[in-house]
Amino acid sequence: MSNDSGIDNKRQADIDDLQREIAGLDVGRMTRFLSENDPRSVAGKRKNAEERAFRTVLDQLLQDAAYKALYIDLGQKLGAAKRDADDMLSRIDVDLVAIAERIAEMENDAGPDPDGAPVFRYVDGRVVDTNNEVIPIEIAEGIMWPDDAPSAEEYFGAKQEQAVLQDRQREWSGYRTDVLGDVRNRYDDADAPMSKDDMQKALDEIEQSRPTALTLNVAHDANTPAAVPMPAAFPDFN
Repeated sequence: MSNDSGIDNKRQADIDDLQREIAGLDVGRMTRFLSENDPRSVAGKRKNAEERAFRTVLDQLLQDAAYKALYIDLGQKLGAAKRDADDMLSRIDVDLVAIAERIAEMENDAGPDPDGAPVFRYVDGRVVDTNNEVIPIEIAEGIMWPDDAPSAEEYFGAKQEQAVLQDRQREWSGYRTDVLGDVRNRYDDADAPMSKDDMQKALDEIEQSRPTALTLNVAHDANTPAAVPMPAAFPDFN
C-alpha cells in the first residue's frame, strides 16, 4: 500500500507542477515539462511580454501622425537611395570594363619600344611609355609606328577617364555602405526606435551625402576617344 501511495503522490505532484507551469507559475525548481520556447512556460511568457512591450513602444510612437509620416518617408527614401546606389555602381562597373578594354586595345595598337612594350607619341613629338615617362630620343627615332597607333593624348585621356570612374566607384560604394548601411541599421534597430529628430537627420544625411550622379560616357566605340582636356603640364600617371 505504501508504494502505491508514493506513486500516486508523485503522479499528483507531476500533475500539479504541469498545471503550475501552464499557468505561468514558478514551481520553485527547474521547469520539468514545458520548454522555454513554449509560450505557456514561465520563460516563454516572459519572452512574449518583452516582445509585446517593444511592439507597444513602436505602436505608441506610430500613433503620432508626424512620427508615422517620417517613419514611412524614411523607409521609402532609404529603399530608393539603396536602389539608386546599386544602379549607379552597376553603370560604373560597365563603364570601367569598357574603358579598360579601350586602354588595352590602344596599348595593343601602340608603337613598340625595343623590348616590345607600348609607347605613345604626343603631338609635340615627345614619345612616352605607359607611365608617361619620356623615351630617350635616340630610342624614339627608331620606333616603327603603326598607321592606327593611338596618340599619347588619346591614351592618357582614357587613363584619366578611368581614374575618375574609379574615384566615383569609391564614392558610391562608401555612400551605400557607410551612409545608407548605417541609417538602415538604426532604422531596423528593434531595441531603440529612432526619434523624429533622428529620422529627420537621417533623411537629410541620405540627400546631402549622395555623390553626384554624373558618369563619363566611356561605353562608346574604342576608335572614338572622349574629348578630355589635357593640362599644360602633362601629369605623371604612376
